[in-house]
Amino acid sequence: MDKIRVKYILSATVILLFAQIVLGGGMPRTTRHPILGDTVPSPTRSAATAPDTAAINLDSGTRQPAATPSRREVRRQAREEIRRRRAFDALPQQMKDSLLAAQVDSLVAQQGGSPGARPDTLATDTLRRDTVKKPRPAGAFLDDPIAGKNTDSLVYDVRNKLVHIYNQGDVSYQNSNLKADYMRIDMDSKMVYAYGKPDTLDGKEIITKPEFTEGSATYQMDTITYNLDTKKAKIKGVATQQGDGWLVGGSVKKMPDNTINIEHGKYTTCDHTDHPHFYLAMTKAKVIPGKKVVTGPAYLVMEDVPIYFLGIPEGFFPINMGPKSGLLMPTYGEEYAKGFFLRDLGYYFTLGEYADLAVRGGIYTLGSWEASAAARYIKRYKYSGSFNMQYSNVKTGEKGEDDYIKQSNFRIQWTHSQDPKANPGSTFSASVNFATSGYSRYSATNLNDILSTQTNSTISYSKNWAGTPFSLSANMAISQNSQNKSISITLPTVVFNVSRFYPFKRKEKQGKDRWYEKISMQYTGKMTNSVTTTESKIFSKETLENMKNGIEHSIPISASFNLFNYINLSPSINYNEKWYFKKVEFEWNPLTNQTDTLPASYGFYRLYNYQFSVSASTTVYGMYDFTKKSRNRKIQAIRHTLTPSIGFSYAPDFTDPKYGYYRIRQTDSTGRFTTYSPYAVNAYGVPSSGRSMSMNFSLSQNLEMKVLSKRDTSGVKKIKLIDELRISGSYNFLADSMRLSTIPVSFRTTLFNNFGINLSLTLDPYRVTPEGKRYNKLFFPGRVVSTGWSFGYTFKSRSDRSETAINDITSIPPEYQNPFYDPYGHMDPVLRRQYMAQSYYDFSLPWNFGFNYAVNYSISYTNNGTTGYRKNITQTVGFNGSLNVTPKTGITFQGGYDIKQRKLTTSSVSITRDLHCWQMSFSWIPFGYHRSWSFNIGVKAASLSDLKYDKSQSMYDNMY
Repeated sequence: MDKIRVKYILSATVILLFAQIVLGGGMPRTTRHPILGDTVPSPTRSAATAPDTAAINLDSGTRQPAATPSRREVRRQAREEIRRRRAFDALPQQMKDSLLAAQVDSLVAQQGGSPGARPDTLATDTLRRDTVKKPRPAGAFLDDPIAGKNTDSLVYDVRNKLVHIYNQGDVSYQNSNLKADYMRIDMDSKMVYAYGKPDTLDGKEIITKPEFTEGSATYQMDTITYNLDTKKAKIKGVATQQGDGWLVGGSVKKMPDNTINIEHGKYTTCDHTDHPHFYLAMTKAKVIPGKKVVTGPAYLVMEDVPIYFLGIPEGFFPINMGPKSGLLMPTYGEEYAKGFFLRDLGYYFTLGEYADLAVRGGIYTLGSWEASAAARYIKRYKYSGSFNMQYSNVKTGEKGEDDYIKQSNFRIQWTHSQDPKANPGSTFSASVNFATSGYSRYSATNLNDILSTQTNSTISYSKNWAGTPFSLSANMAISQNSQNKSISITLPTVVFNVSRFYPFKRKEKQGKDRWYEKISMQYTGKMTNSVTTTESKIFSKETLENMKNGIEHSIPISASFNLFNYINLSPSINYNEKWYFKKVEFEWNPLTNQTDTLPASYGFYRLYNYQFSVSASTTVYGMYDFTKKSRNRKIQAIRHTLTPSIGFSYAPDFTDPKYGYYRIRQTDSTGRFTTYSPYAVNAYGVPSSGRSMSMNFSLSQNLEMKVLSKRDTSGVKKIKLIDELRISGSYNFLADSMRLSTIPVSFRTTLFNNFGINLSLTLDPYRVTPEGKRYNKLFFPGRVVSTGWSFGYTFKSRSDRSETAINDITSIPPEYQNPFYDPYGHMDPVLRRQYMAQSYYDFSLPWNFGFNYAVNYSISYTNNGTTGYRKNITQTVGFNGSLNVTPKTGITFQGGYDIKQRKLTTSSVSITRDLHCWQMSFSWIPFGYHRSWSFNIGVKAASLSDLKYDKSQSMYDNMY
């Protein structure tokens, strides 16, 4: 009996052991793969995820207690875990990321397979699947694999089909990316849930926020629930940048087409999205990314104070990048002479990808009105330009009164430039600025135009042929004077040029050049047509008759020889020929005792002249060496360089009757006669009268010093004490008196870096009578008849020019230093100052200051009974700069002082205060004809530029 019992017990034990072995291999398990050194999950995280640890009976589905592994098995698993961790740590980061993606992909695919698959083959299978991507079977979990990484751990809960990612998780799927410190992926519902965690930054407690990116749109939020299949998302506490503003939503739904529905949202341009300084509170809104934001009822909140009376029933904000057609908001105000106004109301048109157009208009309550159109065009690597036109109808005062003014003015501006790469060898450019004379007085809207009395316009074209000496240029020019209403027009000037060539030079050079091979020639052909008239006569027949035109040919022939190795000798012959098509003759009328001008005669008239010249020059050096006595002297040597030059020229007398260039006419009833040329009415004049044989001379010199310098690698440094001191003049041997010309003198030196002095003057060597007439008596050193001297410098606290700023006078063009400058020409100075004040102000630049000084002296001969001349002296000092009085408050200023008049010129002061997302400014012209002031506070961002407050006194109140 005992043997039978023992037999049954042994049989049962064997069956149980066999069943344990067979059934134990098919138990489902919770797998956890170490990521970046993680080996054992923390207890709290394991409890939170609650992975399944019980075995499941495959037949009945009932749970069985899990077998307890032996100590040997535990130690073996620990060693295997350490080996796997070391092998994983040795992999490159790219392979780690790929392994993670493959693990998630394999786990997802395991849903459709046997639940009893061995976990030990997971890594091997996933690596093989990651290396060669095979087509997915029908009913796969997702269309594309998920790739991701993190710094802590990745926990798989197979039973509940969940994936938990901890610390700096980064998961990408198709064109979407999610970064968060905690993420949970549900493989059944295909939902991703993420939120941040508490952290510290610079000692301050913060809460990290998930960041979700889909396409080009990026969102930061408190929590997000995202469906990988439908691409819908439900977000809490989102903040996303749209254009130059931020959308902050309490509860947000993102749709598959990336549109966003917001409830209890905010729109602000303040980047403090957690607590913005101001925002537009929206009860509900819809966002179409890259296009617009449409809101329901909304109101303004500033510093947490709601301002309900500034609310709107609905709103529309364009957030598209790039220009779009739309309404241009007007400005309003009052001027004493013109009344209340509404200005700059208009519409902006986008004309394709390469051009745009802004049309504006304005009206005044006392009858004046204005209109303008400004267009710009640009094509990369081809050309760019702008075209502006302004028209104004000005009406001030009452009809019949002395101050009544009614006139129409206009201005046309056109600029065009061609990219050098567009058409190598040819260029075309235009700079047109044409306006009526009354525009600067009554219609100009910036200080530069008001003070300007001369405007110039040019249109030019040039062409050169590569590999040849030929080149061609043509230009048209118009110059206007608003004071006397005169206009000078040149339509056109064409110049054809053949550069220097050597006609006798051998093609294959052998030995030294022969003397005739050094002879060179050039050719220049000119054609022009010009006239000077007034605005009222510009289209009259008289203007056409007064046009000066002609064609001129110039052929200089020259050579250069070296004498005695020190003297350069240069003989030359200049031949000029002029072709004219008109001449005007004079005739004495004995009946009226006056000279009558005969009608112009038209035909072809050829005039020529020539002259001979020869010049010689050399260079003389003088040096004093201080190192002969001691080599350690600070000053090592001084070198003086002299460059003298002398030349002779001869021209025959072209008044000789054989040439036929000059005639004689009677000037009065006493029988006095004078010589004149009937061809003097043409463009290039006539050959000179009288025989000329003159000598010209010049002397140029500079002074240099060599000093010891530790900064220079050679140990010495050269310093220029005098860059150039030059004196020149000429002497006419055939003149009947006063044969010596005036003596020009120039001086140039550099005192230190970027600071130099230029001085020029002209000396008259002859004395003058008390009646203001020069006579033939020399005196030394002569009389200064004109001189000019100017210098300037800029002091700054920083030399960085990384970004242009209105307070950095060295980083912007000179015209922008004037607060009235307006490149489009449709803003009055007050608005221009406001615009400039709202531009970028670099508060990191503590200060900078610049100044310039100019003095001009001249004399005019007059009958004053004493000296015979009158002195004219002008001295002006200009200055500009900026100063930051606090880290967020800056002052910019500019002005000048007229020393002769002893008064300040037009000056301005601007104060700017940075209010983070707002900016406040005050501009003031304290005195002068353009006295005015303005105050502005507004939002910096362009999308809310109309959210501002302006108050000003216009300078137009002082103009009439």
